[in-house]
Amino acid sequence: MDRRWLISLIVMLLCIGAGIGGSVYVKNSVPKQLEASSKLSQPVSKQASKTMAKSTQDIIYESQKLVVQIELKNGSIGSGFLYNKKGDVITNAHVVANAKEVTVVTADSKEMKGEVIGISRTTDVAVVRVPGLKDRSPLPIDTNADVELLTEVLALGSPLGLQNTVTTGEISGLNRNFELAPFTYENVYQISAPISPGNSGGPLLNGKTGEVIGINSAKLGQETIGFSIPILDILPMVKKWSQSPMKELPEFPELKAKGEKNTPVHSTDADQATYVVQYFYDSINQGDFVTAYSLLGSKWQSNTSYEEFRASYNQKLSATIDHIVADPVEGEKVEVTAFVTAEETKTGSVEMKKYKYHYVVGFENDQMKIISGSGEQI
Repeated sequence: MDRRWLISLIVMLLCIGAGIGGSVYVKNSVPKQLEASSKLSQPVSKQASKTMAKSTQDIIYESQKLVVQIELKNGSIGSGFLYNKKGDVITNAHVVANAKEVTVVTADSKEMKGEVIGISRTTDVAVVRVPGLKDRSPLPIDTNADVELLTEVLALGSPLGLQNTVTTGEISGLNRNFELAPFTYENVYQISAPISPGNSGGPLLNGKTGEVIGINSAKLGQETIGFSIPILDILPMVKKWSQSPMKELPEFPELKAKGEKNTPVHSTDADQATYVVQYFYDSINQGDFVTAYSLLGSKWQSNTSYEEFRASYNQKLSATIDHIVADPVEGEKVEVTAFVTAEETKTGSVEMKKYKYHYVVGFENDQMKIISGSGEQI
């Protein structure tokens, strides 16, 4: 037999054997590897999940469903947020003072009955039990006491009766102390997020995690500076009331007398219209064009897409309201005139321009919207 032919035959047999062996290995081993769960499909641990930053829009969407508007028979309003699965809602004492039963309105406009089960005479905090909210998952609480300056925050509530309102800002001061009779505010947060009457009792959230760090409680004078009570400072009282509701509630004669002199904050259409326009510009300056667009009336939105609306502000760096005037017109509409200073970019340079805008603001489906608008440079 030719030696070269013999060597070729041996090499061929070795190749065939290697091929068969490889096939057997692939058949037996690879399926087992494929059956192993992918790391990408494995659930994220609770610790890792907590460290993952949420988007602002996700936080707002998840949180608004657990923030409620609280209404009293005298027409006054406030805010609150769900604390536990018993249906207990945390709010300010001054929101529900001198009331035993209140009406709670959820984000989807459902009205429920609530009962005040705990209220403090010295600290501005109270708890309302709402059976209709029982078994719902509450807002998460930040158990970390080390809140730092310049922490980004979200203030949620119903300023001037405008439910589902969110303003952004930061912790601008710590350990502030003052008195607003009959309450004493100690070691509270000073916040830059704009708040107005009706925000009281709403939650202050960490802008990165969505966890509650405080209760929006007070605003001094006409300034935009607000104050929020740290949530950890009032949790012992809240837990006590939740476990053992108060049998008798204290009275607040000083607040009752004050309330009889004041018109409910949400009764004036001009006030609401002014706030809507201010909120519109606040949203623009914060880059929240989704919220700004949602404040426009249906006719305006049908004539202008969101993309067109967003593009119209590409050259504007900021827009500040210098002066604003609201005048009621026919029906329930209000004409709002706003004098605005805008910082704009043009060919790489920054210019300051002044405008005069005329807006018509009115109700659509019980929500106040900017129905139309026009402007001119001055």
